[in-house]
Amino acid sequence: MNRFKIIKKIILAFFITIFLVELVARVIIFLITLNANIFFYGILKNISFNIIDLSKLNFLIISEKKITPKKSKFYKKSLEGNILIWTFGGSTTEGFEPNCGHITSSWPNELSKLDENIEIKNFAKKGSTTNYAIQQYFSNFKNKRKPDIILWANKINEEYNSKIVSSNKNLIMSLKIYKTLKTNFIFFLLYDDFLKKFNTHILKIPEKAIDKVEIQKSWSEAIRNYNKNTKSAINLASEGKSKFYIVSLFTEYDFENNNFKRREFYDVWEKNAKILASEYSVDYIDTEILFLKEKKIKNNQKYFCDKDNVHQSLLGNKLTAKIIYNYLFDVK
Repeated sequence: MNRFKIIKKIILAFFITIFLVELVARVIIFLITLNANIFFYGILKNISFNIIDLSKLNFLIISEKKITPKKSKFYKKSLEGNILIWTFGGSTTEGFEPNCGHITSSWPNELSKLDENIEIKNFAKKGSTTNYAIQQYFSNFKNKRKPDIILWANKINEEYNSKIVSSNKNLIMSLKIYKTLKTNFIFFLLYDDFLKKFNTHILKIPEKAIDKVEIQKSWSEAIRNYNKNTKSAINLASEGKSKFYIVSLFTEYDFENNNFKRREFYDVWEKNAKILASEYSVDYIDTEILFLKEKKIKNNQKYFCDKDNVHQSLLGNKLTAKIIYNYLFDVK
């Protein structure tokens, strides 16, 4: 009986300690952000918490709202002066062209050339995911002028966000428990983010290679991470009265077999992105469909770099810019 009482007291003390640590973490974040929603994280499912930069104590707390649908394609007629567009994505948006010999351009750069009233700020970075994109968006959100349009073109690199499950996985009995802790406990999120950065920047521990089977199993985690960042970005756009577009960039088209050269993950990502766009009443720009509708497409044109079905050549960037421009401003 005495042993049972001791075990009971130890368990009770453990949960009290967890509760107090969690409460202290939330109070500290509240004092930094002055956002009371932090106390409802994990309780109310519409509250999202993003660690933008732990070293600078930058946190983004958003209470997701029901966004009222807006009619598209009105900017050119309704806005006076330049139309400010912010673009986000990886190397395909930054303009990184490893097999073209050099960086010739990017589709955001070519988009700005199509209309003198368009001003582009390209926050894309090669190899980056929505983790980097939301950090850049939040860091620049305090700018006096908010963008008129957000083009959110993250897709290809999102597959590798599945690796974020590896940092603490060995410390926990079950991956389900791991996800539950990250979803509901602020302290665990802070600890997890700190541990990953410590391993990467201090201990210089390289990321463990993950085989194809393991990556496929953890795609749900990659999609969950994408959705978390994208929902936060959509809500920031709503707050800043910016029009938000999810952009799916086309890959190289195989004219002989009449299909795009795609990775298996793209189908998973696109199905999810379309649902997300519908749920949050934002536009989904499917450049694959728009590519096939282009009348001047020719199979002898070099739209992509050599031996690369993802990174576009100058001609490909110009075509992408034209497709997106026509969609944004309803050009027939």
